[in-house]
Amino acid sequence: MGEPSFETILRTHQGAVRAFLRRVCSDAALADDLAQDAFIKAYHALDQLSDPTKIRSWLFGIAYREFLDHARKKKRRRRLSLGAVAPEPAAVPSGQALDIERAMDSLPPDCRAVVILCLLHGLTQAEAATTTGLPLGTVKSHVTRGKAKLQAVLAAYAPARKSDRSFA
Repeated sequence: MGEPSFETILRTHQGAVRAFLRRVCSDAALADDLAQDAFIKAYHALDQLSDPTKIRSWLFGIAYREFLDHARKKKRRRRLSLGAVAPEPAAVPSGQALDIERAMDSLPPDCRAVVILCLLHGLTQAEAATTTGLPLGTVKSHVTRGKAKLQAVLAAYAPARKSDRSFA
């Protein structure tokens, strides 16, 4: 059986790549643009994919580098800009979703990216290290820190155990 066509790759993985970028950059329109750019780069670099079984992490890596490139350009533009215009507010989640989003947004971008890759998209920590270009030890630390932050947020939503309740 031959390698999958780019159309098959796109259909199979575009949802996961877009979801990853939406969570990393917290801007749906920007994430869609970055995903499109990532798939264009992937199309042109498809012959460089050495292991077709690793296509998902390869695509996440391209998408993550697109995000980093955008963030660097944005930072540079911000420094050069005399006046900044506030972005339009996006749809605001509420309750638990808002708390989780705030917890994720409080993580540094590289930490947020590996937490999303490992916990949401199921990549191994080694795959996340390869995808992001971060050392494996850093990825492990980021995942541990991210999980602890999310567990602390979610603890507030856990039902009280009977032994924790006081009866008056």
